[in-house]
Amino acid sequence: MNPKDIEPVTDKSDGAVPLMLSQTIIVAGVLSIGELVCSPLYFTLLRGSLALIPWALEAVFMAVAFAFVVGFALLWCAESFTFRLRERFRQFGYAAVGLVGYGAWSLLVFTATINSILAKVGEDVLTNGQVGAVALNGAALGFVSFLLAKMLDARLGRRKVCAIAALVAEILVAIVGLLIMIRMFSVLY
Repeated sequence: MNPKDIEPVTDKSDGAVPLMLSQTIIVAGVLSIGELVCSPLYFTLLRGSLALIPWALEAVFMAVAFAFVVGFALLWCAESFTFRLRERFRQFGYAAVGLVGYGAWSLLVFTATINSILAKVGEDVLTNGQVGAVALNGAALGFVSFLLAKMLDARLGRRKVCAIAALVAEILVAIVGLLIMIRMFSVLY
């Protein structure tokens, strides 16, 4: 297959959702579900300083914020990075970008958020091993989310109503997480 035979991901016709937007919706959804599932891990790292449900919603907010800001740019980079790869290997190129991108986001943003809570309530901050666990967890979630985004982008793109419903749900849950985060930090600081 020649790279000229492959259409860029930004091209669309037939009124479907643009593929890059559908990829972003998939990344946000998978990361949100992953963060909900992994919330008990972070809850133990927080040493009970914050209730589980508020933390889970804050984690979903940070995941959705990643997907629609940093993740969108990383998807564009992944498209450029994998443009010359054979079609059957492209999703693994996307997954590698997600692994590095969300792993770095988790290392920097999640650990800073957790440490800012722990320090303010008088607990010890995260150890290096705990920081590594957070980064590894984020890298795994990034790998899976970007892999699924590449594998399922065209399918979701054809289902416009489903894509819009998922987008609205992700944004609403993220807004609730943001409001909880604002309230929590206004009390702490």
